[in-house]
Formats: sequence, structure tokens, C-alpha cells
Amino acid sequence: MPNPSDVSQSLTFPRSRNRRMTRAAMVLPAFFAVACVTVNIYFPAPEIREAAEQIVEETWGGPAAVAPAPGKQSSLVKRAILAGLALVTPRDAMAAGDVDVNVSTAAIRSLKESMKQRSGELKPFLASGAVGIDKSGMLTTRDAGGADLATKAKVRRLVDAENKDREALYAEIASANKYGPERIGDIRGIFAQTWKDKAERGWWVEAPNGAWKQK
Repeated sequence: MPNPSDVSQSLTFPRSRNRRMTRAAMVLPAFFAVACVTVNIYFPAPEIREAAEQIVEETWGGPAAVAPAPGKQSSLVKRAILAGLALVTPRDAMAAGDVDVNVSTAAIRSLKESMKQRSGELKPFLASGAVGIDKSGMLTTRDAGGADLATKAKVRRLVDAENKDREALYAEIASANKYGPERIGDIRGIFAQTWKDKAERGWWVEAPNGAWKQK
């Protein structure tokens, strides 16, 4: 006949193991949820915006960017980011206060130079309204008016080449800074707003609701 204490031990062990497995099952989803939140917080949107303004100025010229007053906007943004990060991990929060976005790789420099050379050809068509900036920040043909077939073909070629370079630029920035492919859309969105903000007077820009207006 089995010893009662042996039976008790054999029953207790599975229950203990089940409790440990249950606790693990409850903790793991919470861990992954926190990890996802951390990834979203760490994306340096203000620094990407600064890089976008720099690239647009370098490649397309236009009005000089207005720098925030010392100790005002930029420092407030960084303090807000640090405050949020401090709730997750103080050490990483301090590191995130000095983000250096890399936009100086060979591929990025080549794309910027290509766009800079093309800008001189595109600007007259932007000024005439034949080309506009759509709500996604890409160029699109609008109204070439009485232009001949050769001119219309040139406009399409320039627009296609510019849009291709812009998409490649966003992908290269993501790659150079070790952001995942899912961040390309975020970079594209920041650049889209920058292209529209930096559009020259008289250019046509599409609003989020699809309506076109002249700056």
C-alpha cells in the first residue's frame, strides 16, 4: 500500500508547476506589450524632422528654415520625450536625449545630389502648375496646358524620377539608422509635411482632404 506522504508529494508537484506556468503565461504578454511601447517611444520624430528640413533645403533650396529660439521648442520637445522614457528605463531615457540621425551615407548623398540636379528642371513646371505636390508629399502631373507632347513626356519623366528618388531616400534613411521597414512610412510622413511646408509661393499643394490650393 503506498505511503500517504508519497501520494501527497506526487499531487503537489504538478500543481506547483502549473502555477509557475500560469504566472509565466500572464507575465509574457505584459512583457511584449511593454517592449512594443518602448519601440514606439524611441523613434526620434523631432530629429527626423530636422533631418528632413536639412535635406529639402540642400536639394531644393527655398526659404531658410526658421530655427526655434534657444531653450524653447527643441528643448521642450526633448524634455517631453525624456520624461516619457524615464517611466520605462532612466538609463535609456538619458541616452535618447542625444539622438544623431545619420543622413550622410554614400547612398543618401548620391540621392540628394540627383534630386538637387533635377530641381532646376522641375521648378518651372511647379511654378506653372503643371506639377504639384500631392498629400503624400510626392510630385504629380496636374495641368500641362498647351504643352507639346515632348514637354509632357519630359514632365512625366522628371516626376517619375523624383518620386523614385524620394522613396529610395526614405528607405536609405531607415536602413542607415537601423530602423525596421515599418518605420519607412513614418519617415515618409514627416518628409511629406516638410516638402509641403517648404513649397515656394505659387506652387500647388494638395490638402489632406484632396483639395488643391496654391501657396
